[in-house]
Amino acid sequence: MARVLEELYYGNIDPNAKSFQPGSSFQKAMQTVSDNEEKLLLLLMGKEKDLFIDLINAQSEILGITSLETFIEGFRLGARFGIEMTEKPDSCFVDICE
Repeated sequence: MARVLEELYYGNIDPNAKSFQPGSSFQKAMQTVSDNEEKLLLLLMGKEKDLFIDLINAQSEILGITSLETFIEGFRLGARFGIEMTEKPDSCFVDICE
């Protein structure tokens, strides 16, 4: 366990350092978003363009916040699993081999 903590401390573990497979459904969806964003930016002018950019930026911020909160919640859930595994079970059944 100490090894994982040491690796995390030194920055050798980065859960966000991921890429996606070329041709995957994720890559195709990202390409669609990117293409359509570029097309819309070319069509929009003035206030409409600013409004669209603000929308895209706010959506990106929401995605970042959601990703962070989901990561933290997953980590907390994993820790609760670990804690529960070390507690004495409150089951009405016992192991036969005891």
